[in-house]
Parts: sequence; structure tokens; C-alpha cells
Amino acid sequence: MRKSNQNKINHTSSYYAATANQKLNFSALQESIRTQVCIIGAGFTGINTAINLAKKGYEVVVIESARVGWGASGRNGGQLISGFTFSDKFEKEMGAEVAQSVWDLGAKATDLVRKRIEEFNIQCDLKEGFIEVALNRIQKNELIERKKDWDIRGYGHSLTFVEKEDVTKYVNSPNYIAGLIDSGSGHLHPLNLVLGEAKAAKDLGVKIYEQTKAEKIEYGKTAKIHTGNYQIEADYIVLAGNAYIDKLNKKLRRMIMPANSCIIATEPLDEERARKIMPEDMAVCDLNTILDYYRFSSDHRMLFGGRFNYSGTIPSDDRIKVEIRKRMLKVFPNLDDMKIDYAWGGNVAVTINRIPQLGKLTENVFYSQGYSGHGVAPTHMAAEIIASGITKDWDMIETLGKVKHIQLPGGKWFSGPAMALGMLYYQFQDYFASKR
Repeated sequence: MRKSNQNKINHTSSYYAATANQKLNFSALQESIRTQVCIIGAGFTGINTAINLAKKGYEVVVIESARVGWGASGRNGGQLISGFTFSDKFEKEMGAEVAQSVWDLGAKATDLVRKRIEEFNIQCDLKEGFIEVALNRIQKNELIERKKDWDIRGYGHSLTFVEKEDVTKYVNSPNYIAGLIDSGSGHLHPLNLVLGEAKAAKDLGVKIYEQTKAEKIEYGKTAKIHTGNYQIEADYIVLAGNAYIDKLNKKLRRMIMPANSCIIATEPLDEERARKIMPEDMAVCDLNTILDYYRFSSDHRMLFGGRFNYSGTIPSDDRIKVEIRKRMLKVFPNLDDMKIDYAWGGNVAVTINRIPQLGKLTENVFYSQGYSGHGVAPTHMAAEIIASGITKDWDMIETLGKVKHIQLPGGKWFSGPAMALGMLYYQFQDYFASKR
């Protein structure tokens, strides 16, 4: 018996959903099927893994409980930022050579996205340029050290450190004392990117099913995914649900902490006013743990976002408008007259050590999650790694799978309070750093 359409899940009421440049609709699964690879989650990771495998001749099915790009991939800040985070502990455990190879992944990730956009002629408002800004001396020193480190490691794009008097040439706010300009990063319309990639996947023969929730997995040489009334048998499974993995795999759920991030979009500014606020039209992010990030859309709306809570609960649009607007006005008080046209939120999967988690649960079940709010570029690299792990063309999945990730006891019942306490600690750090 087929389920009613009344339970369909649609995109959040975001600026991105309102300006999507194509209306892709895929039907729900309506029969039990067999495939070589079944990917659970139709975001950047899942769709790009599908593209990579389809190019190599694999039969691929992607299932999504809502819509393509419904999660973080289609509602994030749109910042295309270099970096595949790893810690000193990673280098101690794996050695300098392996740590460098992981660092190289992040350095090349944004170029991977650009190649994808060019390959399929995806219209997603790609704009080059990103500046990370410092609010205090500690953060300024962090930017100085990062430039030194990235230059030594061989970053393939230019990095320019700017002092306080020059920051306003890029961000016309008195709040910042320094900045680091990264020519290798930029910003784009994330939903249009993932929709363009989904169309490309479909054209390559990938079968995509929306409104099809994976409810249970039977592991084995031939795995089986239960989706309500129907089942999918597959030789390989890829778990790409990220912050929305929920009960599908308790181990993966305990490895992440869903954190809520929210964004507002103002009414359009005239071009002259927009240029006075951010003359070079770059994406911007500060270095606070409870960070602000912002940029202009292609029609000159200020898209301003930041972390909101760490319980995984998405606040109402009205509350987002009020709270995020307050934060925007602390940076740009001269935007006080601007109407807020859109407000939305969503969850990102944060890991304790801020290292993305890639690996295998069994020999034929792969996963990737935990991009900690900076996933637009790393997801595309993760898709390369996972696909190459399945085809056995590259063993990076084996290397990354050796990284030890902490599992929080109690799953979602513990991770929310734990995250809130942890973020309170970091808020104090941000506050005391600002006084130095």
C-alpha cells in the first residue's frame, strides 16, 4: 500500500528555495529494487559520490527522505572555503607525511567544486574571494600563523594578510583589527549548486528517489535498506545523512553533535550601497567559536548567519529574524533600515575535534559526516574519497578511517547538553580573548 503524499517534506522557506533556478522533482520509491550502490542522503556528499561512481560505470541509486539539498547542502551560508580540518593529535597519530596529504585534500577541495561547476555548466552565482576577520589580538595572531603555515605547506592560491586600516577596504565595519584574504575561496548559491549536480547525476543514469526515508539497514555481503513498504538490495551502501543520520546508525549519531545555524536575508540593497559595505563582494567569516558569517547574494541582499543553539532544535523564523538581525547590526549598524525578507535555520554536524569523519562500518558500508559547518568544499572531496574507496582506485578512505573519533554516551540525549556546555566554555574564551 503506497503512502499518502500528505507527508511530503519540502524545502525550508529560505532565500535559496525562493530563487532556485530549476524545479527538480523526483518520485518516491514505489517498488523493491536491486542496485550496485545505494546512497542515503541527497546532499553534496551523496550526489557527488553518485556522479563519481556513475562515471565509472556503476549502477547507483540515491534515496532522500525529503528533497534533494533539503539539509545543510541546500540551506547553508554559501561560503566556499578551503580547508579539511585536522588537529595536532592527528599528526601525532598518523605522522607528518599523512597529515600533509590530508591537508592537501582541503587545499584542493574548492578547486574540485569549480571543476564540477564548469564540467556541467551549473549556474550557481559563483563569486571568488573570502576574508576571515579577527576581532582581537589572539585571533590576529592566529591568522598570521595560518598564513605562514599554509605558505610553507604549499597552498595553491594567494593569501594576503591585512591590518586594521586596510580591513575596511573589504569589510566596512569598525569591529575588526585584521583579516586574511584567501583568493582560493569564495561564495555561491548552494541549493542551485546541488540541484545542478543532481541533474547531472540523473543525466548520467543515477536513479534518485525523494520522499524515501531509510528506516533500517540489514548489514551483510548484500545489504538491504528498508524504506517503509519497499526494500533496496545493494552491494555497497553510502551513509551521507550527516546531521540528519538520526536513528539509522546509532554509532554514527553518537560521533556528532547537531548544532543549529541560522541565516537572514535582507531586502536587496542598491548596488552603490552594497559596495560601500563590502567593496570587493567577498564572503566573510570571523574567528569566534560562536561565529558570524555573511556575504551578499547576487541581487545584493545581505545574507547574515551564525550559530544559534546546540540542541538541534530549529527556532521559529520570527525568532531567527530578531536574534540574527541583532548580530548583523552589531557589525553593520547602518543596515538598521533594511527589511528582513527571509529567515531560516538548519542543523550542521559538529565533531569534537572538528575533523570530518570518513570511513567504513563494514567492508561494503561507507560513511562521511561531521563537516562542522564548513562543508561545501570538503563534501566534494569526501565524495571523491568514498567513490574511490568503492572502486579501490585510492586508499585515502582507509587512512581517514584510522582516525579515532569520540562517541558521546547517550546519543542525542547527551550530545545537546554536552554541546551547550562546551559552547558556553568557548563563549567565555571568546569574551576573555576580546578583552586582551
